[in-house]
Amino acid sequence: MKFVYLGAAICLLPGMQLKAIAQVEADYVCFMTTNSGQVVDLSQSICKLTQSPQPVAAPVAVSNDQAFIADYKRTLMSYPDVRDKLLTSMEKSPEASISQAKSICNDLKAGISLNDIQQNQVDAATSKAAVFNVSLVTHLATRYYCPEFNNP
Repeated sequence: MKFVYLGAAICLLPGMQLKAIAQVEADYVCFMTTNSGQVVDLSQSICKLTQSPQPVAAPVAVSNDQAFIADYKRTLMSYPDVRDKLLTSMEKSPEASISQAKSICNDLKAGISLNDIQQNQVDAATSKAAVFNVSLVTHLATRYYCPEFNNP
C-alpha cells in the first residue's frame, strides 16, 4: 500500500505536471514570430527533441493551421479598425478561416485566378472587416496551404 501511495505522490511533483503540460501544448510553443513578423515553425528542429514521435502527416497539417492562425492574429494587430471584430471571430471559430483558405487553394488548383477568387469573395463581403478578412485569408492561404501559388 505504501508503494501505491508513493507512486501517486511522485506523479504530483511539479516537474511531472510541467512535462504533461508541455506535451499537450508543445505545438503552440514551437512557433516564433521574428521582428520582421515572419512566423517560424520550430517543430522539426528544437521542439522535435522534446516531443514524442508522431506520424509525419498529422504534424504538418496541424503546424500549418497553427502557423496560419498565428500569422493571421499577428497581422491583425496592425489594423485596429478591424482587429477586435476579426480576432473575436477567429477565437470563436478558427476552422472557418482555415476552411476558407483551403478552399482558395482548391480553386487555384482548379485553374481559377487568385484575382477572380478574391473578387468573388469581396463581392459577397458585407463590411469593411469582411473585405479585409478576404484579403488576409487569401494572402495567407498561398503562404501556408498552397505555396506553389505564392508570389512573394
